[in-house]
Amino acid sequence: MSVLEKAEFQAPPPPDAFAAGAYPAVLSGATTGIVGAIMAIVATFVLVDAARLPAASDPLGPAAFPLLIGSLLGIVGLALVVMNHRYALVLLRVRRGGVVRRGKGLSTVLVLVALLGFAALLPLVGFFLAAALLYIAVALLLGAPRGWHLAITAALLAGTIVLLFDRIIGLTLPAGPWGF
Repeated sequence: MSVLEKAEFQAPPPPDAFAAGAYPAVLSGATTGIVGAIMAIVATFVLVDAARLPAASDPLGPAAFPLLIGSLLGIVGLALVVMNHRYALVLLRVRRGGVVRRGKGLSTVLVLVALLGFAALLPLVGFFLAAALLYIAVALLLGAPRGWHLAITAALLAGTIVLLFDRIIGLTLPAGPWGF
């Protein structure tokens, strides 16, 4: 008898095996699908707003960058939804069975709170600090190990974004009281 045939005759795992913490890939995939759906919705708003911008004689008018970002955001968002829809279906089936413990979606809610905090801090402290704090908060919420490397990575990532968009491309990012 082959290994596959033996696996067919084994008893199903107990209901506790399907608890939310037992299969983190299911929660991660479902959350990724939800984030993809949010990205697709935001992309729709970006594309609608970009279409409302006035036309210009310049081939790269004011709508060029928002159209590009909105299109890429929509494509990536839809790809995430399509690639992760089966995880969301598994999670829904398990929740209907009443096996998933409550409170496991708390990290997802806290990530959304961190994004709202980023939006609130942006005009007060500027992009660099707000983005670095957002990175640290989300990394910790998603289980990254604590340490100085987290702050260093956040500073490097925020600095790279400021360098790329603010200095090289010329897209002005909100500056904080310190001028960056």
